[in-house]
Amino acid sequence: MARDLGYIKQKEKLERQKEADKVNHPSHYQKDGKECIDVMLELYGIQAVIHFCECNAFKYRWRAGMKAGESTEVDLKKAKWYEDYRENLINNTIKKYE
Repeated sequence: MARDLGYIKQKEKLERQKEADKVNHPSHYQKDGKECIDVMLELYGIQAVIHFCECNAFKYRWRAGMKAGESTEVDLKKAKWYEDYRENLINNTIKKYE
């Protein structure tokens, strides 16, 4: 019985990690060791990425739970990720480049 409980807890932990990766660092947004949003910063600059984050956060909140296979919770976590990334750019990065 104790082994079953340990297995269940491990399985739940792996599911949470998969969900976190899906929200924070999805593998389909990485190429050649770089994340897409980092390359966007290099190519388009901070202001463009701030606007991109605003639009993406809006998109995920708008469609929360409507895409097949995606839960409302995951969509809202993705929206929050973009909102947090935007705030980080505004509060930390922009001041360095002004």
